[in-house]
Formats: sequence, structure tokens, C-alpha cells
Amino acid sequence: MHLHEARFIGSPMKKLSGYDLNGWRDLAARNWVLQSDGEENEVPSAVIEGGLLGVVVQTGDGPRSTLIGGAQGTISPHGLGEGWGAIGKSGRRTRIRDFLSGNEVSVEQLTAALVGLSSAASFGVASLDDIPGSSEVLQERMLAALRKAKISTPLLVWRSVLAALYAIESGDIASGQSLGVICHSATGLCVQRLKIRLERDQARDVLAPERKAAGRLLPSEWGYEGLAIRAKQAVFSCASTDRTEHLEWARSIGRLMLGMAPGPEVLRMRNGDWEVITPPTLLELAGLELPEGLAAELLGCDTVLVESLAEGEVRSKLHEQIRELVSAPVTMLPPDAIADGALWAARRLSKREPIYFDFLPQISTIVQRRDGAENYDLIDSEATLSAGEVYRSPKPARFAIQAGQETFSIFLNKETSGRPRKAQVFIGVKSKEPVPVDLWVEQSPAAGRAKILLHSESSGHRFQVDWDGAEELEESWEDVLASLQRGTPTIPARLVLPCGPGAWNDSNRGDGLYKLLEKNVDRDEVDWAAIASKLSARPDGQYAISSDGEIPGSITETGRANLLHVTERAVEHVQSRLASRLVANNDSLRFLTWQFRRCPPEVTGWLLDALDQEIRGHRLFTLGAHWKLCYQGLGRIAATRTSEQQAIHKILGKTIDLWSWQRETAAMAFMLSRSETAPRLLTRKDVERVAKRALREFDENLKSTYTRFQYAPLLLVGLLRWRLVEPFALVAGQDPVADKLAQSVEKTLSDLRHPSRVRALAKYGRILEQTLDELRGEGTNPDLLLDIFGGADGSDG
Repeated sequence: MHLHEARFIGSPMKKLSGYDLNGWRDLAARNWVLQSDGEENEVPSAVIEGGLLGVVVQTGDGPRSTLIGGAQGTISPHGLGEGWGAIGKSGRRTRIRDFLSGNEVSVEQLTAALVGLSSAASFGVASLDDIPGSSEVLQERMLAALRKAKISTPLLVWRSVLAALYAIESGDIASGQSLGVICHSATGLCVQRLKIRLERDQARDVLAPERKAAGRLLPSEWGYEGLAIRAKQAVFSCASTDRTEHLEWARSIGRLMLGMAPGPEVLRMRNGDWEVITPPTLLELAGLELPEGLAAELLGCDTVLVESLAEGEVRSKLHEQIRELVSAPVTMLPPDAIADGALWAARRLSKREPIYFDFLPQISTIVQRRDGAENYDLIDSEATLSAGEVYRSPKPARFAIQAGQETFSIFLNKETSGRPRKAQVFIGVKSKEPVPVDLWVEQSPAAGRAKILLHSESSGHRFQVDWDGAEELEESWEDVLASLQRGTPTIPARLVLPCGPGAWNDSNRGDGLYKLLEKNVDRDEVDWAAIASKLSARPDGQYAISSDGEIPGSITETGRANLLHVTERAVEHVQSRLASRLVANNDSLRFLTWQFRRCPPEVTGWLLDALDQEIRGHRLFTLGAHWKLCYQGLGRIAATRTSEQQAIHKILGKTIDLWSWQRETAAMAFMLSRSETAPRLLTRKDVERVAKRALREFDENLKSTYTRFQYAPLLLVGLLRWRLVEPFALVAGQDPVADKLAQSVEKTLSDLRHPSRVRALAKYGRILEQTLDELRGEGTNPDLLLDIFGGADGSDG
């Protein structure tokens, strides 16, 4: 620890901390020191070094295990190799850099790293790399870790801003200046341009940086990773043996890469022997060049700040190259400038003074206008926010949930994300009339993921859209917009019946799938009926397994293993029945087919073979009612192009007049609506035959209670997905088959308006109107198939 201008202050102290946790050279600055008598005294700045190439180590095992970071973790022998015995075993030592830059960020590890530097302060600020695509998950977990480190009021601030704050508080920056900041980063140099604003505060005038865009990363071997590779090679080259595992954690690597002359270092080898290495005192810097475009990025800046954790020759060489390249005056900040800047930010936070002003990355959605789909930005492009301020969309996007809809979809695009997404929102209640819904965003700068919220004032419902759980689309945002424009006939989106944890968990209705599988996994007599019924259940509109065969990501490994084992037993159970070794009902087969495309492929073969024996009879399907399971099960589980082609061929091989609405119609509807490939397997002749069956299904339900109608709209709209093959096919006004289908739908709508069919009209009226839109090639509901499924009681059965 070293003090900056140490002086003691007698007034009550607000404890402040600034963190520069980067994994290369971890630093913290705080406004107090602990005296030998245990008293805490206030100082302007006390800087704490956490060590080079910082680590978090695990001490102890099991419940007594503890994570240690900071200098104490760096000097400990934990995880340094087998030569250190049990404490040296692999896995006890994790580089801070690895979990800062990886996909799996542990709050516990972050907390240990922060506590190793400083903890228990009223206000604390930590640095964030100002690079494109900065992880929002890391931001959220860093804030959580700061709170666990007993920071009462935490805040995250970009490195470039902290560099500017350090320079401002040093008196080197003036109001109105355009400030360039170069941040030494892992893979090169990050460049940012900030505008310095003068803000009138109650106590004083305050200069604050304004950030209008994310920093730009310019790759270069000057990056810390490039320097680390050179340092590692230099250290390895001075070893006396060919074995290098004991050199991986040599402290000389960190010192050499950051320009600090390493001395001789004693290292313990795998066999317990010791080796003394004497690395070079200087890092070889020949061939290091600044990235192209650096000078252009800084044109027009009044002054340029450079922040680097390096010392000595590395620091001076970097400074020299930048100074020669950049026309503006260049100031090289000290290595602890970011930590000190964070302390200044904490000081401002404690006084409610402006720290900096930031933009928010754009989040957009798509709204439908009369003349087509339109991009709708949820964030004002001119908005700038003070640190910690919460932004809310001033003009929400407005959608309409149609009568009878339980689910609807929203397209979303984030400026910081590579691909757009499609989020499905489950409402839970079917409205009797259209309901307006507002969509807006709430977000704070550098505070993690934005909240994307939906609210219906008339119904009182409020939902948060799950960006991470939304489907990532292959198309660009422009292509998504184009696909929704009027002109090219629309294609109904493939139906994917979603999965969720509801069916897995226990409820007041009984055991969930987790418990049922656990009870039956090793049971002599498996309760196939209970498990099959649980798989076919749809709590909150979600099955245990999606129609694509996916399982919710939150399901445990034990749950997955039990499902696999019980599935294997079900296959054996059905095989025993096929071989006449066992007499039983079809519940085990039901269990298999309700796994949709996750079902073992041999089951598809059994069902296809059974279709050939329908007339003369089959061991599994001895009664007429059993064939419903055969056909519908096949429609659920056919998962390959070959199996779909065989199923379609067998079904179309029957005269359509002999089709049953619960068998052939249902199976064909399932495949055409849920498969990406099945519609592409149809010929024009096949399309006309399926259309003829759809017309018959509609006609046979006229003047009825429509209890046998649920698969007819699904078959018709699924058939319209043949536009994947012929984009302008089956469009009313252009295709005679489509004209007949449209006339049949209109006739059904007229029939549904009879006073005796009010319930059927409520169930099918709106989706049939949207089916007419699709027949005209002007579909406005991309999830029409899902709405048809949900409107028709949401069941395959």
C-alpha cells in the first residue's frame, strides 16, 4: 500500500473505494488506512496492489472451502502444481483474467478478488473495459460481487471515463475539450473520444466526461496478451529442463510483461525439486507496432490520455510510439490512474455530483403499420444519462393482442448484439377482445442488461421479456424487416411448442416430472400412465419437452439422466410387447411419443411399420381407438427428412375421403406446421390433395358444434408453408386452390356467427380471420400456427 499526499482529517468519514480489477495488475484506491492500533484514518488516496496476473485460490475442501484473492492469493502455493502436495493440485488456482474474459463469470470468485483488494465501504466504483460488446452479464455479476464485498452503494464506470476523471481532478483538463483516451487492453489498444462538459452543481462547478459511443478496439501485439506471450517465452527459455508446467505460474512473467525487472525466482517442480530461474531484466519489444487507424481515430482531439498498467521500458516505448504518431499533446497517466479515478468517482457519488454522462445502446422492435412492418427504436438516439440514472422509453411501442390470443411474439434487436431475436410472450389469459400492449425499455449505463417490459393497462398484466431466452434468428435485422413487409406473400412461421420448467416441478396438482422420474427410474413396475400424462401436460403453455425435442436449460443433470434411463426402459418395454413377451397397454409408447423429436428414432420405425399393418391388425394397436396414438405419435416424433417423407407417403397413399380427423389429418397437420423440411417434401399434386382434405374438414364441421375442427385450421395454415418451395403459391386471387380455401374459410366464419355457436366463434373466429390474411399473402401474425394450436385447446390429443 502507498499513500498519495497523506493527511488526516478529523471530520466523520465516508469510506470510499475505487477498484481496477483487470487480471493483469489489480489495484484499488481507498480513502482510509488502518493504523497499527486498529484505528482507521482518512487519507486522500491509499493505493493497494493486488499482484500481477492476479488469481483467486481455493483453500480447504467441502463446506470449509474458502476463496482468497488479492496479494494473499497471489503469494500462496495453492494450485501451483503437484510438487506442493494436496494444496498444489490443479483447480485450486484460477486466473482473474480467465473469469473476467470468459463466458462463465462467478460472483463468488469476483467477490474474493475484490475483497482481496478492499472491502466494506459506503461507496465503491469498479472499472469496466470500454470495448464493443462489453458483457452485460459481467456487469450484473460485478455489481452483485461489490455488494457481497460490503459496498453499500456500488457503481461501474468505463476505464476511459475513469482516466478522464483522474486527469480532470489533476487539473489537466478544461471545459469543452475533446479528449482522446487510449486504454491499454488485452488484445490491443482501445480508443475513446469524450467531450468534457461543465455542470453546475450546488456546491461547485464540476467537469464531467460525456460518452457518445462505445470505445473502438484496435488489435495489436501491444495488447497485454501479446506482451504476456513474449514474457512467457522469455521465462520458459531460461529454464534448465524441458518441463514447463511449473513455469506457468512464475511471477516473473507478470513482471517482465509489464516492464518491471524480475530477479531470480525459485520455483517448485512437479517432483518436489526446486529450480532457480534468472529471467532477462528487459522484455524484447522489437517488432511491436501500433495498430493501423490509431491516428485517424484521434484526429481533432485537443489532448490525448494514455492509460497503461506497464512500467519501465514497456511503458516508455509505448508512450514514445504514440507521441510520434498522434498530433495532439499526449499525457501518459500513472499505472494507478484508473484505481484513483474510480476513487474520485466514488467521492463524487457520495456527494451526488455528476460523474459522467453516457449514451445507451439502441434496442429496437418491429411494429406493424397499415403499409407494412416498421423499425421502432425504444431508446432516444440523442439521450444521454448521468451515471446511475435510470432511462425509460419516452414513447413505448404499441402492439395489439388479438382476442383469444394466449401468446404473441416480439422481434427485438440490440445494437450490442450480433443477431436479432424473437421473444415469445405467454399471456396466460385469453381476452375476449383486442388488448393494446405497450413495450418499453428501462436501463442504466454500465449496469447490466436492459429490462424490456410489456404492460397492458386495460388488463393490468405486466411482463418482462427474456432477451436471453428469446430465439436467436439467423437473419439480419434488415432481412427480418423485409420478410414482414407487404409484397412477397408471407409464410407462416414454423410452430415450435415451447418447453418450460412448470411440468418438471411439483404443484398443488401433484408430483412434477422430476419426482415422477426419480420414483420410477429403478422401480420394477414403472407408472407409465403418470409419466406420460405429465409429459402431455402443458402448464403455463409449456410442455416438459418442446416440439423440437429440447429440454429447458435449467433442468439438472440428474433430471436429464433419469429421463434418459426411463426412456431406455420404455423402449425395452415396447420391444417386449412387439416380441409378444409382455402384455400391457400403450402408456409406455405414449411416454415416448410425448418426447416429440427427442424420442428415440427406432420408435419412428415401429410406427411407420405399423401403418402397413393397419388393416390386418398390429400387436400394439389392437383397437380402432389405438390408431390415434399411432398417427399422432408419428406426427410428433418424425424428426428426419427420410422419416417425414415415409410418413407423408404412407398417409397420402390413402384415399383422402377415408382420412380421420384425429389420425391422418392430425399427423399431416403436425408435420407441416412444425417441421422445416416436411412442407418442402410435397409436390404440387400433393399440395392439391392436402388442400382438398382441408376443404372437406371445413365443410364437414358446418352447422356443427366444431368439436372435430381443431386440426383443420392447423392443416390449412401448415399447408401454406409450401411457400417455402414456391413463394407465390396458394395466394388468393392468384391461385385457384387458394381461392377455394378462402371461400371455405369465409363460409365457416359466417356459420360460426350463428347465435348457437358463440363459443366456437370465440375459439376460432380471430384465427380464421388471420388465416384469410395468410391466404391473401398478407399475414400479420407471425405466430398464427401457435395461436391456432393454443386456441384449439392447446393439445395434440
